[in-house]
Amino acid sequence: MASLTAEELAARVVDHAGGTDRWDGLGELRLRLRCTGLAFRLMGKMSEVAEMEQVIRVHEPRIELTSVSVPGWRGRFDAGTATMLDADGAPGETRDGAVAYRRAPWPASHWDDLAALTFCSYASWNYATFPVLLRRPDLGVEAIGEHRVDGQRLHGLRLTFPPAIPTHSPTQTFWVTEEGVLRRHDYVARMVSPLAKAANRCVHEATAFGVTLPDHRVVTPALPLRRAAPRPVLVDVTIEVLSATER
Repeated sequence: MASLTAEELAARVVDHAGGTDRWDGLGELRLRLRCTGLAFRLMGKMSEVAEMEQVIRVHEPRIELTSVSVPGWRGRFDAGTATMLDADGAPGETRDGAVAYRRAPWPASHWDDLAALTFCSYASWNYATFPVLLRRPDLGVEAIGEHRVDGQRLHGLRLTFPPAIPTHSPTQTFWVTEEGVLRRHDYVARMVSPLAKAANRCVHEATAFGVTLPDHRVVTPALPLRRAAPRPVLVDVTIEVLSATER
């Protein structure tokens, strides 16, 4: 593989995902997510997040989430503020600064509804809008060379997120092919634990409404030397794009 700059890699990722014109023109994506895994079971919210629909704003961290598996469980996440909604959409309990990091891993209490809403909202917004995040001027993007990751030679992009972006951890690494296909995403899931170093493997992708995104992700613990543990499966999520609207 040839050595590629951060700008070249980012451009290839965006082109593979549908191109700058398509992403710049998008207003909202409506998603259906199906989730399982040890992390949600440990946090006591497996039933609520087993199947969800989300409407996400592509260019700002605003998400409305509705549980399909637990009728009536719904809420809104707006740039760090989480709000539960009743059946008519009226706001209920609210939490500002909802992306709260755990100070100790175990023992710890389960997530409440607002914490689960927050985690699922900002995580899926990050996953679905990665081609937009890469081009934000307030986000640092650094090429870290090519390495063997999960048996493949992949190019690394180290991203540094500003406090204004709700996300798992300030520094994250994305591993992509020379063609710009995202294969793995490494971070610390700090809302789960300060020790939750995660290897988020993108095992399949799909194209819908002019955008190409990973539609099946499997998260296991990250190990030294860019290795991923085969188990336990912390999160297994499938993501289906149901519709897209223009800006």
